[in-house]
Amino acid sequence: MKPYKIKLSVLLLLFISNYALFGQSKSELVQQSKTKDPSYFSLGINYINDAVYLGRKDSITAPYLNPSLIYYNKSGLYAIGSFSYLTKSNESRIDLFLGTVGYEIKSKKFTGDVSFTKYFFNTDSYNVISEVEADLTATIEYDFNIFNLNLSLTNFFNKNSNSDIFLSSEISHDFVSTNNKFQISPTLGAYFGSQNFYEEYYIYNRFGSERTTGSGSGSGSGQGQGTGGTDGTVITVETVTTTVVLQESEKFDLMAIQFSLPIWYVAKPFTLSFSPALVFPQNPATLTVDSEVYEEDLENTFYWMAGISYRF
Repeated sequence: MKPYKIKLSVLLLLFISNYALFGQSKSELVQQSKTKDPSYFSLGINYINDAVYLGRKDSITAPYLNPSLIYYNKSGLYAIGSFSYLTKSNESRIDLFLGTVGYEIKSKKFTGDVSFTKYFFNTDSYNVISEVEADLTATIEYDFNIFNLNLSLTNFFNKNSNSDIFLSSEISHDFVSTNNKFQISPTLGAYFGSQNFYEEYYIYNRFGSERTTGSGSGSGSGQGQGTGGTDGTVITVETVTTTVVLQESEKFDLMAIQFSLPIWYVAKPFTLSFSPALVFPQNPATLTVDSEVYEEDLENTFYWMAGISYRF
């Protein structure tokens, strides 16, 4: 069904889109044939208009430019290095460095992959997965000719709380041009998981007073001293304590349903890609902020990613 096996190496999730991914961001495209590939390097750059992970995002948009370098060995081992540059005019900075190592096995219709990714977020990042330190992911995909089935299991290692487990399931169909240069793959995905990472995001990012405490408990307080007035009087200022609890943080549940339309055009050694996605977040969180309880207002989101890679 696939004259060319084109793999989305998802480095975020985020980002991403659940090309993870989340990302979740794992955003460099790698073209691979169904036979064993020779070893190669690939340079790529991708742009995503907002960081969305499982339908969750910050109230401020986070558009990223993502350069990346991939090394793929014919044995199936690979390594990926990437960074994400936040292009928002008043927030311009490198928001994330990450590195991935993995191993892929494949046959005519089956592909399996296991990878480990380490994240290094900027301390000012407001990305919804900015409290994640690393992830371990295993993926299997089978080509049934009529459709492809992809299952992925991911474990998030978070900075200040329990880890998260995610299960993603995707079904897709590939339409490939007769010259094998153009491919479009409508994809429907359902994504399940827990939300400890999201609770940490609310504690340390959405409510900024918690970022400097480093306690990870969901609450904190502190004092600062300064000199005020001409007489050198020492003024003590107490910070405001904010307690945040996300009731569903430990619950494994359906988090999002997504429809995406990945498109590739191959003009060796270049690969062009475009991937629009519409995500429908499910099961909004119930948040307790101090004594106030409210249900999160999640919105359906359309976002997209575009990129180019050069393989050598």
